[in-house]
Amino acid sequence: MIGETVEHPQYGRGKITAVYRNGSEWLVRFDSGLRFRRPRREFVGQQELVLAPAAPLPVLDAQPMAPSQYQARQLLEALRVGIAPAQHIKELTIGLESERASLAEGLVAAHQAGGAVRAVIGEYGYGKTHLVELTAQEALERNFIVATTSLDLGEVPAHRAIAVYTSLLRGLRYPDSDERGLEHLIDKAIDTPRWREQLWTATSLANDPLDVGLYAIKSTSSSRQRKAWREWLVSGQRAKLMNKAMPRGVKFPSIYTVGHNARQIGYLLSGMSVLARLAGYSGLCVLIDEAESYSLLQAYQRPKADEFFSAVIYAALQERQTRITADMLPQHRWKDYPPAYADRRSLFFLFTVTRSENRLPLELWLDDGQIMALDPHHSAQEIGQFMQQVMGYHGQAYGYEIGERQRQVRRAAAEHLALGMRNGRLSIRGVVRLGVELFDLLYLYPDYEVTALLDELRQQLR
Repeated sequence: MIGETVEHPQYGRGKITAVYRNGSEWLVRFDSGLRFRRPRREFVGQQELVLAPAAPLPVLDAQPMAPSQYQARQLLEALRVGIAPAQHIKELTIGLESERASLAEGLVAAHQAGGAVRAVIGEYGYGKTHLVELTAQEALERNFIVATTSLDLGEVPAHRAIAVYTSLLRGLRYPDSDERGLEHLIDKAIDTPRWREQLWTATSLANDPLDVGLYAIKSTSSSRQRKAWREWLVSGQRAKLMNKAMPRGVKFPSIYTVGHNARQIGYLLSGMSVLARLAGYSGLCVLIDEAESYSLLQAYQRPKADEFFSAVIYAALQERQTRITADMLPQHRWKDYPPAYADRRSLFFLFTVTRSENRLPLELWLDDGQIMALDPHHSAQEIGQFMQQVMGYHGQAYGYEIGERQRQVRRAAAEHLALGMRNGRLSIRGVVRLGVELFDLLYLYPDYEVTALLDELRQQLR
């Protein structure tokens, strides 16, 4: 069409140089030298196009998908990438009986004795992140508040203690509320009778940041000042308007964001566990998914990360261990801090470690009973229980009745998958993915012979 000669009753002859709006308008350069964009219907011989009536669209089923079917499909999508959704974390856990017993023992010790520590070590895909979420739900059921974070080299690197501390508190979870963050804990703590006296008995530090911050929040009626104080307790960022709510005769304490601040961060985390007890909770559960970030640090950055982990371990265990002493935790150059609150604390600390030549030195900090090595050589029975759950959700997601083909695959595939783990061909994440893919194949190819499917699986995992 472009370059075609056309005739306009007013402007005369011209050539089309461009078209617009699906050809309904033309840009024409006329012989007179003028150029205009005009509707196509104005030109000689061009009439309105009469479109044939479109064929009626097929009538679609207007019935919405049942909520249970939609949720089952969402669950399967997560399993296809090897992740168990948090809502179904317990029923989709394969094995881990001894690990769960150790975690339960640690949570009880944290509440009764003041603190406990567990470290989880394993290869990539062995279920470390799964165990972190499993611990979080177990802690919430035991009335702990839970602070969880995953380390990375960008926003939350292992050697920046203040970044880890801030990330933990921003994601604080509660057993009795859907709120996230520190605000809910502060509100419950300062509503407790004689909260300040109880906080004083738990520490010997003058101008304690938690005491000063909570007193300022309790004393001011300005929502902006309260928000600024809460943000300071979370991140150490000080705002000018906080000075108006500063208690008289009290020197402004600092939450250090640079320097040797790991000791102070460990102290503050133990203080948060004290606030949790004052607010009626069992304590604070701190969960850190290391996600290989420590091994990717530069050599000069790792000592700072070591300081942070050892400081939190000491804050949880204190004198109930002998591998870390308070003298090993350097003080900040501007102010000395005790390593932890002395009373009323209840701190459970769990962190994961990926096997590597440059991993965290767990053996220097913890006893063998505090280190859980994930070695997921699960039995066929354990994998079969998982496959039973997946089979039920698959039938629910796609609206079909479970038949003998699915049951045969569930029974036989569990043996093959267990063998694949023993041979080192599969991680736990690979088992989860294959478990869904097997039922996908049976559903998509009704004529697929079960014996052929199982033979292919056996050859793949041999």
